[in-house]
Amino acid sequence: MKFRLLVILLWPFWAMAQQTSGLTGQIDTSFSNYKALQWALKTNPEAKLAKAASGLKFKSQRNIVYKQIGQRKLVMDEFSPIHPTGQTILFIHGGGWRSGNRSQHEPLAKTLAARGYHVFLVEYRLSTEALYPAAMQDVKSALTWLRNHAKQKHLNPQKIAVAGFSAGGQMAALLGTTQDESLFGPKNPPGSIAAVIDIDGILAYIHPESGEGDDRVRTSAATHYFGYSKTENPTLWNQASALNHVSATDPPFLIINSQESRMHAGRDDLVAKMTRLGIQTQIHTFPNAPHTFCMIEEWFEPTVHLMDSFLQSVFKPKPRRWVVGPHEKLTSIQSAIQQAKKYPGQTNQIFIKNGLYKEKIFLDSTCRNMQLIGESRTGVIIQYAEARDIWRCSQSDDYGAGVINIQGSDISFENLTVINSYGFESTSDQTIPCLTEAGKEVATSIQKYALPREKGEVEGMKIVRKDGHQFAIRSMPGATRLKFLHCTLRSGGGDTVSPWDVATGLYYFNDCEIEGGVDLYCPRGYALAENCTFICHNLSAAIWHDGSQEENAKTVLSNCIFKGETGFKLGRYHREAQMYLFDCQFTTEMADAPIYQAGDRKLTWGNRIFYNNCHREGGDFAWFQTNTPKPDQNLFHWVFGSKWK
Repeated sequence: MKFRLLVILLWPFWAMAQQTSGLTGQIDTSFSNYKALQWALKTNPEAKLAKAASGLKFKSQRNIVYKQIGQRKLVMDEFSPIHPTGQTILFIHGGGWRSGNRSQHEPLAKTLAARGYHVFLVEYRLSTEALYPAAMQDVKSALTWLRNHAKQKHLNPQKIAVAGFSAGGQMAALLGTTQDESLFGPKNPPGSIAAVIDIDGILAYIHPESGEGDDRVRTSAATHYFGYSKTENPTLWNQASALNHVSATDPPFLIINSQESRMHAGRDDLVAKMTRLGIQTQIHTFPNAPHTFCMIEEWFEPTVHLMDSFLQSVFKPKPRRWVVGPHEKLTSIQSAIQQAKKYPGQTNQIFIKNGLYKEKIFLDSTCRNMQLIGESRTGVIIQYAEARDIWRCSQSDDYGAGVINIQGSDISFENLTVINSYGFESTSDQTIPCLTEAGKEVATSIQKYALPREKGEVEGMKIVRKDGHQFAIRSMPGATRLKFLHCTLRSGGGDTVSPWDVATGLYYFNDCEIEGGVDLYCPRGYALAENCTFICHNLSAAIWHDGSQEENAKTVLSNCIFKGETGFKLGRYHREAQMYLFDCQFTTEMADAPIYQAGDRKLTWGNRIFYNNCHREGGDFAWFQTNTPKPDQNLFHWVFGSKWK
């Protein structure tokens, strides 16, 4: 009787014993490149396996031993750029934790290596050889090996990402969310994993969206992996779910999915958790893509692009920050710029607290990768009174003729008001002595942009108009990739915003208000203004463009509003120009006058003025009827293309 009772008491524990029938010791070849292609062909008859492009430049080293268990050696294959960058990806292959091989992702590794990444394709023990958590212990050992050999391999230990496909994606996500735990080995130092890329790997095993653990027809891959069904040991299945380990120390996540909803298990819940914790997350789902999409030609390059863009956003060093304010150590913006210039190899962020800054700003050619960010658009006011004509009577060029003067590149401005107050403070026109080129009848080649002669001027004198050229923004040749976001830019005269590099100029404006006189917005080269308001206090023209250097150069204005004094004309150009206006609104004050050519210069490319869906309060004029389609693609990429990535 006692024996029978003992059997009854022990029966649940026998039933819970880990099943080892899957430990065959044989290589499972059920998931191969051929299988990946067959999977894709079910819905895409033209599908082809992806190959690395010919001519890619990279280095490789195979069978690097990173761990040894008795006589068993676990290895990685390395694909790296010709010149080390330190940016590293530990990539984990898929195959249901039971099959697959690291070599299946060589095209991906070679392509990423050519883009500047050190990619390590890692081998780990599959469930035919060892049960969970052996595979996770292996990939964590691989991560530790990379950190320990970072100097030897020219890796940056702060720029190591883990990525994987399918089962490998699940493992990468779990590795990322448990880096602060000792579940699979010693805790990693904070930041050991800089980013996670999960390519169609589930994030929760036991979840309403999960299809794992269906053993009705045959033992599922997950049951083989754990040695328990999900009903026998749900605790273990939940332990292996990344969703259950989300914490504030987790790295940024990129999740790339196919159309197969079962591979999305736990995704939305994980993203919601991470969003609440302020962790960067991105999701991209390829519609109509099979589970094996990252190995198929059609989706291969888009997958590489997503990975590359995400990692660059993560690996980019945090900007060095400088604070300017009336009660801060740095009280002027220019003093912060001078400090930031000492660190040219990184992004410098200058945060400007609310206040009135009566100064002129100079960003010379050594100023690159700078961000000038105001505390608030209306609270940060940079103001200076400068007439271009006065400046040029003592200087040979315009560098200094504006409130903000730019020779550097890759500079952005955000939440600022910039005012050239000369025209608001001056009471009338004046005539001043002018012995430089600006005061001569005939311009020479000393400077590129000659000042126009005014009627009544005599040699050696210059008439300075109250509403003459007054730059709030003036950029010089060589200054490119300039951004203005949520800014107010004002002057009491013409050419308020003058980004002037006809050869290489690339300029972007979003949610800006630009106010001034003639040609108040006059870019040269390529420019895009979105969601901006233009206020014109002159009847000649509000906008202007010079695209004479390249036939494709253009200025594009999308979803913009134009207002001004009664009778103001929309625009003009003196040289080759190309203007596109999409979804723009004009007030009743605008004159019935098309954008026109000023002067009689012969044009090679003709009158290129295009409109789409533009309207005027009180009724449209025939000359701005729709005459071109609006591009389907993102306007930024349509305007700048590969010139500005």
